[in-house]
Amino acid sequence: MLDFDIIRHPRSRARVGLIFALSVVICWIPRFGFCSDVLEQKFDGIVVPRLWVQVTPQIHGVISRILFAPGQRVSKGDPLFEIVPDDFAINVRIAQAELDESRARLSMAEDAAGRQRVLLKENSTPQQIARQSEVDVAIARAINARNEAALDKAQLALSRTHVLAAISGIVGHPQAAPGALVEPTTGTVLAEIVQLDPILVSFDVPYNERQRALDKAGTTTTEKLFQRITLSLELPSGRIYGRSSKPEYLGSQIDQSTGMLTIWAEFSNPDRVLLPGLKVRVISRLND
Repeated sequence: MLDFDIIRHPRSRARVGLIFALSVVICWIPRFGFCSDVLEQKFDGIVVPRLWVQVTPQIHGVISRILFAPGQRVSKGDPLFEIVPDDFAINVRIAQAELDESRARLSMAEDAAGRQRVLLKENSTPQQIARQSEVDVAIARAINARNEAALDKAQLALSRTHVLAAISGIVGHPQAAPGALVEPTTGTVLAEIVQLDPILVSFDVPYNERQRALDKAGTTTTEKLFQRITLSLELPSGRIYGRSSKPEYLGSQIDQSTGMLTIWAEFSNPDRVLLPGLKVRVISRLND
């Protein structure tokens, strides 16, 4: 109980009022979250490409042109190299001529078979001859189908004289020059493409830190834990990267030699600030 003699003194009353006001604020802080309980953990991470592919030839030939500059941003399907197309264009014309011939022979066989069917109904031709005409049609159709496939194959080979980007990303230095003979069977690599936006950050988490976060979140499932975590990056300069992310639930396995779990996170990277191989500090915040 307060001493009423103290309260009657003006300065004492002011001091008591201040204490009372502070006690009210302290009581309301948890309710409004002004002092939210946040678990912050920091881990070493490294930037890795989201996707990475090697550009390889699919046909045997000689490179005639390089259609990009090193470091250029390319889209999936953009032409990167051109292989001399002359031989492949000739093969297409040959296949087209053979198909035209087989189509003509098929048409003649179908006409002959049609006449034989009419004559057979009138009993004006032996059944064996009519049957042979039907067999001739089947053979002509098979030859025609084979020639259609041969034309498709020749056209496909011709289209592959343009080596295309398999993914969107940044293409590196060409590893073959115009005039170089390339073939798919020798493992020739013409260039490499990496996807830099979005990009991944890989970081290792000690198992006890993972368990600490689970206990703090009051859950036993990693998926629910990750939904409540916000990740940010501290760059080597000490600056905080301007975009945040969340951990990806890809499943994880403990490295028995280190006791670490490898976690991944995807970050937007439109300005290419994050480059493969860059070491960063991953800041993980679990909000209460």
